[in-house]
Amino acid sequence: MSAREKVSVQEERLSRFVRPDAVLDLAVDSKEALLRALAEVVVEGASPEVVEWIYQGIQERESAVNTYVGEGVAIPHARVEAVEGISMAIARNHDGFTYGVETDQPVRIVVLVVGHESLHDEHVRLLGEVATVLKDPEVRRQILEAPDTEAILRILDARREKVARRKARPLSQLLVSHARRIGREMGVTAIIISTENREDLAVLKRLPGRAAFIVATSSRRIFEDAEKLVRRVVRLPSVPLRRDARIRLAALMALTQGMIQRGDVVALISGDGAGGLDTMTMLEVGREFGRFVTASGEMAPGVAPGVLERVIALAADLSREGREGRPIGTVFVVGDPEKLAPFCAQMVMNPFRGYPEEERNILDPTLAETIKEFAAIDGAFIVRGEGVVVSAGTYLKVSADVHLPGGYGSRHRVASAITDAADCVAVALSQSTGEVTVFKNGAVVLSLSRSAER
Repeated sequence: MSAREKVSVQEERLSRFVRPDAVLDLAVDSKEALLRALAEVVVEGASPEVVEWIYQGIQERESAVNTYVGEGVAIPHARVEAVEGISMAIARNHDGFTYGVETDQPVRIVVLVVGHESLHDEHVRLLGEVATVLKDPEVRRQILEAPDTEAILRILDARREKVARRKARPLSQLLVSHARRIGREMGVTAIIISTENREDLAVLKRLPGRAAFIVATSSRRIFEDAEKLVRRVVRLPSVPLRRDARIRLAALMALTQGMIQRGDVVALISGDGAGGLDTMTMLEVGREFGRFVTASGEMAPGVAPGVLERVIALAADLSREGREGRPIGTVFVVGDPEKLAPFCAQMVMNPFRGYPEEERNILDPTLAETIKEFAAIDGAFIVRGEGVVVSAGTYLKVSADVHLPGGYGSRHRVASAITDAADCVAVALSQSTGEVTVFKNGAVVLSLSRSAER
């Protein structure tokens, strides 16, 4: 079995990658001692030479970017030619570890991920899954209080979802079962179900012709279950948004991924979470997004939908969390750096210059904390279409003479102006309101207001 095949076996279970003796309760006095202890147990039967290669690989990654990801969690990682497949090791300490970064709370949980050099995509996906699981404060609490290794592994496999196992509301059944008949009368050409509740999928499962529906969710587990029921599934960013913002984001992502077209009329069925589906909203794609999107549905040539999703998610995270207790405002510009160059100048030394591209790709979840740290610098982030962060602290030299509704400040005006001057997408985060706004061709494509939850 090859290294790549080994990773694909039972990929949905995180405990698959952790041996029981690779879960440690540690009390060490340095980050180096912590990382070496994890390196020694992560791969079963590793020779001292391989352990040293693993440790050096981790240290090289840490010297580039600190792998603290927030919320008291760090995810150091490395890819090493001498190991097979992917393995994880876990360390916990309720009092916290020294980790070489100023944090609002101690680093209490550290998960080391080590994989074969060839397994880049699988490595990144696993990092994302670990980060998603540990973002849930209840999961972190349970891991710290778990009595033994087996309990920790069960918590990992439960992931971050604690979905109530209760019968779906009758209204959910009525909305889903009658959606197509209502849609025909209203000229609907596509139906999107926006849900974070697995019970809504149970309603969909009983419906003939269910494959024609589109499901939108931020839950990886629901995403995977939905793929077995319908042909098209949209993965939303895992950030708290108001319902109206969430359904418009679902429609925009379905459009950019080619699931719906500019001329479609879309019905979006949504609910309030565990309570079930209770609302149907009609949206004319051409009226909402048509003038900002190409005929093929692309936001901009060469900009991957996953990159746009990640930028929006990071901006929304900053909106909710701020930095060191202070609200943050910033701009992300996604496009071709050569075409953007005439409109850009560095305000400070570029902190991303000189690092390998694979270590500064915005799709890598361990880069999130670095992005959030540099968001406090005045200026914008420039991000290439496939996700590589080109620069931070970049001054946008472009006229802000744009036509925007009242209430938008200088940051939004320059974000709008850069998309009018160059073929790119800009995402602006308001420091005062926390609203995330997406611009294209000088105009607002989407505004995402924070949920009152959390």
